[in-house]
Amino acid sequence: MTYVDNDGIRINYEVVGDSTNLPLVLQHGTSGDLNTWRDRGFVERLVDRYLLVLIDARGAGQSDKPHDVESFSQVKRASDVIAVLDDLGIERTHFFGYSMGGLIGAAVLQHHPDRLLSVTLGGYSPYDPKSLAKPPATQAEYDHEVKNRHGLSDEDRIRLLRNDVIALHASIASWAGSESSEETLQNSVPKMFFCGTEDPSFEGSKRAGTEANDSRFFPVEGADHGGAGGAVDIATPRILEFLGSQSNVGVAGD
Repeated sequence: MTYVDNDGIRINYEVVGDSTNLPLVLQHGTSGDLNTWRDRGFVERLVDRYLLVLIDARGAGQSDKPHDVESFSQVKRASDVIAVLDDLGIERTHFFGYSMGGLIGAAVLQHHPDRLLSVTLGGYSPYDPKSLAKPPATQAEYDHEVKNRHGLSDEDRIRLLRNDVIALHASIASWAGSESSEETLQNSVPKMFFCGTEDPSFEGSKRAGTEANDSRFFPVEGADHGGAGGAVDIATPRILEFLGSQSNVGVAGD
């Protein structure tokens, strides 16, 4: 595990791949952690082409888990990504986030667009962002629900049981009022949105792919929020095509 301290909050991250490749930050969704990308198959499909920077968001995985809503502001979420990039000496990067990872990507897009080569935001609407996660009120209730939830892989169950439910609730509460400004959506950073057609965020994601500057969109037909997040065979070719069409400037000193 590698940590960077960001104003008193430890952020855990891992780097996978060839350091001569362009960097690509992977940012997971609510209740997940950086291993979500391995379990879904994205690391295997992307690592030959990009230097992958996997980040445990604050409140998740091995990163610190503050309990107050103010600690999950958009400014602070974005600054976590920048702290990791600075720790690695990366000047500019591609970014791929899903669900809450999309929220974090939108925060970086707003506050640090100069650090981005592109953003890919999945399962996320910048116009009416909302978390679909609704964890129980107490840790005991949460742990009981996860232990008895059907259909979870062993990896997912272990990952979910690492969560601090108070931090989860604080993180989810912070989504309110986090809509992207028109100025943010019209900046010059290339953008791609995608979403399952059965996801409540579908219309907003599709709209962003049409109306935002230098933006595009693709649907994952018949998929709900979770299904589109795991649609590696559908999403990866589109993401690689999009990333390959962008600038080749990304690492400090290039």
